[in-house]
Amino acid sequence: MKRLIRYDFVGFLIASRIPNLIIIGATQYLTAIFLVSEYPVKYQQITSLGFLMMSVSTVMIAAAGYIINDYYDQKIDMVNRPEKVVVGTMFRRRLAMLAHIVLTFGAIGIGFYLNIKVGVVHIISSFFLWYYSNQLRRITLIGNLVIAFLTGLTLLMVCVYLGRNEILVYIYSLFAMAITLVREVLKDIEDVKGDSAFGCESIPVIFGIRGAKLFIYLVIGGSGAFLLSFLITIDNWLVRYYFMALLPIFLWFIYKLIYADRQKDYQSLIRFTNLIILSGLISMILLKPWL
Repeated sequence: MKRLIRYDFVGFLIASRIPNLIIIGATQYLTAIFLVSEYPVKYQQITSLGFLMMSVSTVMIAAAGYIINDYYDQKIDMVNRPEKVVVGTMFRRRLAMLAHIVLTFGAIGIGFYLNIKVGVVHIISSFFLWYYSNQLRRITLIGNLVIAFLTGLTLLMVCVYLGRNEILVYIYSLFAMAITLVREVLKDIEDVKGDSAFGCESIPVIFGIRGAKLFIYLVIGGSGAFLLSFLITIDNWLVRYYFMALLPIFLWFIYKLIYADRQKDYQSLIRFTNLIILSGLISMILLKPWL
């Protein structure tokens, strides 16, 4: 019995995507520290217990979303990546559903305790994460857009809690949405076999691999144009040089995508999007001396 409980606990940690949760929490703190202006008493707010509770509750919503997605996608994942299936193997399905419920309602409760707006956002986020796993991910593009929006909302939650209106947070939120959208379509390409077998109408299932790649090129081109306009308007040469230095890396990403045709190629590109997100976090720090 103890061994079974130990397996469930380890399965819970794996299904919760602990590294991703750490990134979410760190992103909110970096956003608050480096993108939100100091007036009137920002640092008192950021170091408060309330901000920590807001960040923890956001992480709880994300963890619940990861778990419920694995719960509903068990059969698909057994086709796409059977060696990585956790729910139903290491983590019992009933306990996975219980963990999802406890994390969701716990986070919503914390949200309403802190601020009614935070509670409402948590309700909306948890609903769409559940609806995405249950239904939306099977609808062409809609599921991808929902996940991209919820990723951007992670940054916007900082403004919601602090009651601020910060243009830089909106810009970085849009950047996060674009990168997430690219990553989600890459994951759909990687999972096209299982998605097709279980009736998921993802972009590569409906339009083929070439169509999915074309969509990614359009997203990269649009987000690149947006980033260029941002770099032109901001009077910060350090940030400009930083992103200009990244240009060859983005071109390399496009080159690798053009010739990608195996599952491990798409896995490599998915991991690369995480590095792009990391570069965005680093650029936040570079902005600080100029704010």
